[in-house]
Amino acid sequence: MSVNVVVVGHVDHGKSTLIGRLLYDSETLPEDRLAEVQKLLEEYKRRFEFAYFLDSFQEELEEERTIDTTRVLFKGRDYYTVVDVPGHKEFIKNMLTGACHAQAAVLVVSAPEGVQEQTGRHSFLIHMLGIRQVLVVVNKMDAVDYEQSPFEQVKEDTARLLASLGYTGLTFIPGSALEGDNIYKPSANMPWYRGPTLIQALDALEPEQVAEKALRLVVQDVYPRAPDKLTVGRVEAGTLSRGDRLVFQPSGATGTVERILVYPGEVEKAYSDDCVGLEVAAEPRRGDVAGPVGSTPAVTEAFTGEVVLLEGTLTTGDVFEIKCATARVPARVREIRQRLSSETGALMEGDSGVINENEAAVVVFDTEPLALEAFSETPQLGRFVLVREGRNTGAGLVLDVSG
Repeated sequence: MSVNVVVVGHVDHGKSTLIGRLLYDSETLPEDRLAEVQKLLEEYKRRFEFAYFLDSFQEELEEERTIDTTRVLFKGRDYYTVVDVPGHKEFIKNMLTGACHAQAAVLVVSAPEGVQEQTGRHSFLIHMLGIRQVLVVVNKMDAVDYEQSPFEQVKEDTARLLASLGYTGLTFIPGSALEGDNIYKPSANMPWYRGPTLIQALDALEPEQVAEKALRLVVQDVYPRAPDKLTVGRVEAGTLSRGDRLVFQPSGATGTVERILVYPGEVEKAYSDDCVGLEVAAEPRRGDVAGPVGSTPAVTEAFTGEVVLLEGTLTTGDVFEIKCATARVPARVREIRQRLSSETGALMEGDSGVINENEAAVVVFDTEPLALEAFSETPQLGRFVLVREGRNTGAGLVLDVSG
């Protein structure tokens, strides 16, 4: 079993160092990667840092900052695919990309510095992306002589921030990624702490119980394949069976599944997350979403979404391209209903006719016919990206499939 975990927090609070420590202590680091890091360290004459395990680009080592998301795998009770994301404000776009498929988050907060701007912003983004399981590591405890009072203060401030976003019952772990305290191994430096290490807390996470959902299959493309055409896509929810009669929306194509191909061969059933090829007597299009007769995907020409703007401004009447799953359609901003703080999610005072870079809002969009569903119902069909002039300028969640 593999669990996707995103590590977030303010710049220089120790995210990459923490993951490097997990890799090192779990003996998961490939030998060739260790040799590569040692070579770079010799070249740049830097002291050893676990963060260098994560810095995949020479540019990052030269600038000493993480500029892109990095994915690594380490072992606890389960295998964890961990995404290390940038803390710098200008790299929020990459952070959002890295977090969008995570099932849990580790928020890293520095014991000497406490809650900072990006602590709040990243907390809001993981909340907006629907990540419900959050662990907090109060890092750099070695810098405060492992004393309890700084930990308790940071714990109180962080708990207040996360409570404003609806998070309660959180686990707070005092640790030092650099020295290894309470990350993979228990610490003897903080006898006042009797809780789990980070790896123990990760291992204790329970998979979210997901109710059985109706089939949702996103069409990637349709390829000519003698004697029939092959519809290629991904099962995002539910179960697909040979003989199912499907409706593809918004095209309205219908047909019965005659064959299901999942590499390396033919199967009778396909399940959530399976990439499939279908022989089906229908003419769907890229961007269609298929469902069974009687439980077809919602088709709308207007929806309400919660948006974080990553670049530029957004005003009433602006036109974007909406990307949702494999669909791309034009969309016009009909109304900005509420401006939200992108650090706390709280309503903001003032004119709601425009939102600026790194701000958030509840927005009503008019679109061409589009198959999507509320994030609370089907997360895979409830996330979208705003595109303007070929650039990803915002991202959001579908709140309601009506205006």
